[in-house]
Amino acid sequence: MKTIETKHNILNTVKELIWQGNYNSVSVNTICKKAEINKGSFYHFFPSKETVVIKAFDDHWKQRQPILDQIFSIQKDPIQRLMDYCDFVLKKQYEMKEKKGFVCGCPYINISLEQSLQCKKISEEAKKHHDRMYKYFLSAVKDEVNSNSIDLKNFEEKANDLHIYFIGALTRSRITNDLTDISTMKQGFKKILAK
Repeated sequence: MKTIETKHNILNTVKELIWQGNYNSVSVNTICKKAEINKGSFYHFFPSKETVVIKAFDDHWKQRQPILDQIFSIQKDPIQRLMDYCDFVLKKQYEMKEKKGFVCGCPYINISLEQSLQCKKISEEAKKHHDRMYKYFLSAVKDEVNSNSIDLKNFEEKANDLHIYFIGALTRSRITNDLTDISTMKQGFKKILAK
């Protein structure tokens, strides 16, 4: 396997294992076995499990950002952006549940919940990704206010409420192994925006 392919293979393996399991259950041995590499190859690219998880987060974001940029394009109606994002999340979660047999939720949320008090670097990285997602919500709500469609005194608070609702829906869906909360996110978002 070529060097760059090996590195991508490790990152993709880490993303898959973390998303379907958790940080503590994924060891370097597990990563190497699943990626079909030896430990020397792993440590050639990454000095630790912590480092590879942080890099996998970044890699996941780089792959996801163009999709989010398209969903949240300023050429689209601001509320439609939010509705399209709800559709995207539900479709992705259905696909993952079909593939894995259970609701996977969000890898950033899963890691954040598990590592927030255990590993500062991973916690900070997860927070950075949550903040990036919040900015998409903020942009849509701000553009809706600017178009005079809604009158929100504090659009930042409204965007935060949407983001919290989103995190809650994905977390509860993973806990209950049921996609109902994600499937009703559109209605929840509309209620928040209507307040």
